[in-house]
Amino acid sequence: MMKVLGIVAGPRKTGHTARLVEETLKGAEEAGHETVLYYLSDIEIKPLDEGENGYSYPEDGFTELMPHIESMGALVLGTPIYYDHVSSRAKLFIDRLYYYSRSHGEEYRKKFPDGVKFVNAVTCGWDRADVYDEVVKWLNGRMTNYWNMSVHGSLKAHGTGNNPVKENEKLLKKAKDLGRSL
Repeated sequence: MMKVLGIVAGPRKTGHTARLVEETLKGAEEAGHETVLYYLSDIEIKPLDEGENGYSYPEDGFTELMPHIESMGALVLGTPIYYDHVSSRAKLFIDRLYYYSRSHGEEYRKKFPDGVKFVNAVTCGWDRADVYDEVVKWLNGRMTNYWNMSVHGSLKAHGTGNNPVKENEKLLKKAKDLGRSL
């Protein structure tokens, strides 16, 4: 059994992104894993600041996530695509993960678990299935290169205006199956 941390970086708790992350976590629970879910819209995460001694890390809602980050075996990160990239909440979350990067210091990198499985869930209104493949590639690259995660799977919902996630049985099944396979 492992801890699976779910992060919803969209603004709506009942939106497309939330539904994909929640279904993935349901599958993980069915497989016997512990799950923890955070909606970044409920947490204030401030950007990194730079002072005389390098980056400074503000005391904010991210500190609430840190114990879960430091003990997770899998991360399910869901983000809508806004203006051709991940949401600002997703970007802030990723930026704050810098705390655990090797470039910040090996003692900090040791706090981040090795071999974390990564699942991304990306949603967009545009109806072209491949239009944001570069964003998925970018997202997966950050997780593998900076934090040595292994990409376990990707969930992509496109054309969500005409094809809501809640009605996409095939995609919801894929999300749950992906969670079970963690």
